[in-house]
Amino acid sequence: MRNLSAYVFATAALLASFTAARAEDVLSEVSTLENEYFNNWSQGAEQAAKALGLNYRILSGKGDAAKQIEIYEAQFAAGVKITFGENLVAANIKPIVEMAKKAGAVHVAVWESLPGFHPLDGGTDNYAFATFFTPDDVDNSYRIAKLLFDKIGGKGNVVHITGFPGVDADIARTAGFEKALAGYPNIKVVARQPGKWNQVDSRKVMEDLLVAHSKIDAVFGQNDSIALGAMQAVEDAGMHIPITGLDGNGETLKLVKEGRILATMGFTPQWQAGFALVRAYDASKGFKPSPCERMMYTGATLITAANVDKYQAFLAGEKLPFDWKKMSRALHPNDWDPQNYVWPIDVKTYWGSRMPAGYNLPKPYQEAFDAGCVGKLTAEYKDHYKQRIPE
Repeated sequence: MRNLSAYVFATAALLASFTAARAEDVLSEVSTLENEYFNNWSQGAEQAAKALGLNYRILSGKGDAAKQIEIYEAQFAAGVKITFGENLVAANIKPIVEMAKKAGAVHVAVWESLPGFHPLDGGTDNYAFATFFTPDDVDNSYRIAKLLFDKIGGKGNVVHITGFPGVDADIARTAGFEKALAGYPNIKVVARQPGKWNQVDSRKVMEDLLVAHSKIDAVFGQNDSIALGAMQAVEDAGMHIPITGLDGNGETLKLVKEGRILATMGFTPQWQAGFALVRAYDASKGFKPSPCERMMYTGATLITAANVDKYQAFLAGEKLPFDWKKMSRALHPNDWDPQNYVWPIDVKTYWGSRMPAGYNLPKPYQEAFDAGCVGKLTAEYKDHYKQRIPE
């Protein structure tokens, strides 16, 4: 019996040591895996996780709000402590963060925010909602819309094909388009219809619009898939007009090079996911982002025929050109490098009219904002940005 007890004790000790030595799990949840953007996203996350010694997995709720909650619930129950992901359903952020808090985990949200739910609302010393990151889609759309309008000489009939109404990215990109449009009184928007972020629906929308309108001079697509669908319909009709998208997907880059798409906005999803993973890792290791660092913009590259070769070359090859450890504030507290532009969001302006009535921004954030944290942090992150994405 003593031998059996000794065996059981030794086996338990061995299992305990194996569990302790096992790499920490990190989860990324996204709306779809059937999309080049999220394939690139996963490539960056996988390489970042490997560099940090983490066990990475990616799961998809396929845009289903209930399924997304089920995924996080199961992963937290399984012991996952580090999570990040694209939040197609903004309302889910709050329950995900509440689950993370109970599990002693951290979460980094990307793309979609929930107006009236700031990361600091969970408590100044709680990092279950570590940070929120998103590109500045108002400015990105403004820049690319101006390029499109200038291409047709500042006058003509333009079609605007949007994504899903009510989604943060769709709202922001439309706002950027409208901001640019205000400076071009001779541009007429002859149609604005949703393409639902995908190529098939957008192609059908464009086919119908070509029948309905005798003259269309340009198309603003709310993302690359929309731009591709519109391009196919236009080319099938024997036409060639300037078309833009946003995302910087590989197929779109080739079409920019060929002159079939005028331009796209590259968000570099490989970097985007890797950076979010690193920040989640840092929060799990005790890094405490300041109040203004809890919601931040991330940089994007306007890609045209003039710089597409440089951008493609930068991301060519199996190993991505990012030093993931150097991104880490926990591993490199003094010489960290974000390896892209990152700067604080002015939250009140960002949420704007979507801010719930009666909601007040957290006091620590408001005090930091009033003390000039946006300018100071912008300068700090710019100073640390050494390893650069081509522009």
